[in-house]
Amino acid sequence: MSSKASWKEMGLAYLMIFPALFFFVLYLVYPLFKSLRMSLYDYSGIGSLTDFVGLANYVEALADKQFYNAMANNFTLMAIELVVSLTVAFILAYFLYRGVFGWKFFNVVLFLPYIIPLSVSAIIWTSIYEPNIGLLNTFLDKIGLDSWKRVWLGSTDTSLYSVIAVWIWRTIPFNMLILLGAMLKIPKEMIEAARIDGCSGFRIVHYLIVPLTAPTIGLLFILSVAYDFRAFDMVWVMTQGGPADSTQIASTLVYKLGFSQNEYGYANAIAFLVFAFVAAVAGALILAAKVVNAGLNRKRGSKQ
Repeated sequence: MSSKASWKEMGLAYLMIFPALFFFVLYLVYPLFKSLRMSLYDYSGIGSLTDFVGLANYVEALADKQFYNAMANNFTLMAIELVVSLTVAFILAYFLYRGVFGWKFFNVVLFLPYIIPLSVSAIIWTSIYEPNIGLLNTFLDKIGLDSWKRVWLGSTDTSLYSVIAVWIWRTIPFNMLILLGAMLKIPKEMIEAARIDGCSGFRIVHYLIVPLTAPTIGLLFILSVAYDFRAFDMVWVMTQGGPADSTQIASTLVYKLGFSQNEYGYANAIAFLVFAFVAAVAGALILAAKVVNAGLNRKRGSKQ
């Protein structure tokens, strides 16, 4: 009787997850395998797949300067975003955690950049960066810093960093909210006990809050790596990868090769190389996070 009941429960469970599983396979797994197959062909997007080239597209990508330039820009964006965004987000989360006056209001205001649609944010910042009537150059002119005025999105020297600044502005709220949630889980008794023992604010942050939020910080590292390689909307609306490919990232390169130059096989090969890289980095970060957490647990156990 119990065996029949368990089979019925299992069947009901599979029946309930079937719609989600069906669309997961239809819209993610199937296109993934189709793209992988397409990457092995010289395909222009018209007709059937007939010109099989094997790994030639991958070999060509690994020798393509455009690919390395796009990956270098992605690395730059990722490195700066990880350091600046997580640092600023941690500081803001800590002040909100401390309960500064009007912290609920600031929590809403600071989260606004994440609520605004990505394309709208890109348009707003493109207007701010506009060299003639943009808010940034106008502000610099008003405070007497004319020499700082630039064609922010039109110069190869400043375009990438201008886009990265907007991307950081976009990612800080999410990181802040997740870190704030992790801090709010810390028992108040631990903080009070540390204060009674004579710990100052900085020592509490360094020896208590940072270690206890380390797993969350590690998770945000992994999410940020994956998210930073999906910054297509922001870059495309603001610069479309220009000028002179100075803001070209992997996703915009794939889009241009596929939809502008009709090199669908080659574009898919690059997309899978990027996918393999992101998966490898994410795996390495997960392994590093496990090692760090194990070390912290051993350290706590030895202290107890």
